[in-house]
Amino acid sequence: MLNTYTNDQNTEATGAPDQQPAAPETPETPETAPAPPTVPLRAEEAPAAPYPGGYGAGYGSGYGAPPYTPYTQWTPPTPPARPRRPWASALVAVALLIALAMGGGAGALIAAHATSPAATTGSKIVLGAQSAPNLTVSSTTTSLQQNVETIAKAVEPSVVEITATGGSGEAIGSGDILTQDGYIVTNDHVVQGFSNFTVTLSNGDNQQAQVVGQDAQDDLAIIKINATNLTPIALGDSSKLTVGQFNIAIGSPLGLRNTATFGIVSALNRSASEAPSGPAGELTGLIQTSAPINPGNSGGALVNLSGQLIGIPTLSATNPESNSAANSIGYAIPVNRVAYVAEQLIAHGSLTSSGQGFIGIEAQDVTPQLAAANGLSVSSGVLVVGFANDAAGQSPAQQAGARSGDVITAVNGQSVASNDDLAGALLNQTPGAQVTLSITRGTSHLSITVTLGERPVNTQG
Repeated sequence: MLNTYTNDQNTEATGAPDQQPAAPETPETPETAPAPPTVPLRAEEAPAAPYPGGYGAGYGSGYGAPPYTPYTQWTPPTPPARPRRPWASALVAVALLIALAMGGGAGALIAAHATSPAATTGSKIVLGAQSAPNLTVSSTTTSLQQNVETIAKAVEPSVVEITATGGSGEAIGSGDILTQDGYIVTNDHVVQGFSNFTVTLSNGDNQQAQVVGQDAQDDLAIIKINATNLTPIALGDSSKLTVGQFNIAIGSPLGLRNTATFGIVSALNRSASEAPSGPAGELTGLIQTSAPINPGNSGGALVNLSGQLIGIPTLSATNPESNSAANSIGYAIPVNRVAYVAEQLIAHGSLTSSGQGFIGIEAQDVTPQLAAANGLSVSSGVLVVGFANDAAGQSPAQQAGARSGDVITAVNGQSVASNDDLAGALLNQTPGAQVTLSITRGTSHLSITVTLGERPVNTQG
């Protein structure tokens, strides 16, 4: 399950025959073959999407839609028989007589034409070259391929498929085994709105699962199966990731269990909104990956070349021009955040402490148009339009002297042009940390120091 959810329809056809009958000299109106049929999801399997358009979900419409209806093979109709003409038999007879008169020469010509498409050895047709191209493949390349194969095989037992059913219909996502006795982490949108859950292990065994805890604002959840001696996934350290680092996504995209795709870390500390329909208003600190991820990958594993979990695939970017998934631009929740949340969900069933610094403002991106409309003296930054309370019930920014109408242009000297920039600048700040905001107020420029509060556990952005 993940951002974008396209409600694909499966279509497949055998196509037309390789050769068409020769057109008769007398023009005829050919019979038109019907178009290949499409096979949409059955109506009872396609409930109204609980999360239309937005971000990651089970494959199908919204977060969850049912498994695809099997392909229906389409066979084109048999072309109608062409009427035989009296002179056609005569032409065939004349051609046969000519061939007999030519004797062996004609036979040799016909034989040569029949065997020309492929070389023969005795009675066996030989296809293709008899040896591989004479290439030199780097040992490093060979080693990388072997590592990817080994890692995918080693991690596979720790990744499961989750089938969720209930009032919202049916959806498929993925999950990662955290403990030998059956605690599994996944995305909250994989389980939200559903009541029954079946976990399919990599060996095909099915187990019923119960939800242990959910954290909507981080889009994470924990489910539990009654099992022993499972293979927990190894946890890495997402704070050590670098752009360009290889990674492998493993999960059940489109319900295709045990699928692995390969890519790199394309960017770090991305922000993405799941509003207005998703569990989380804004996710920050996301890993951007080029490893192809699709609906059904949600909640699965993004691992490094040591076989360690570095993130949970959750969202895919949407191409605004086509309103469809953007190729090879996906986002994963970093494993350090996953581990922090998972421990609380297992122990308490909910998030009791966000552990995140909170500045306490409601803000809007400044654009040239917004600046002109409001008489702002800067054309980029973050406009303070209101305030939000932290876990202690107050706004740290307001307490420090910030006002509505201020434009934040930098945090600790780091330029801020948008809310995403502000979120990135505050990402690793903990409650109690002090940050310096550069602010434009009218035509004045000033700095204020804010002591961050703690992000409340029920906030959606």
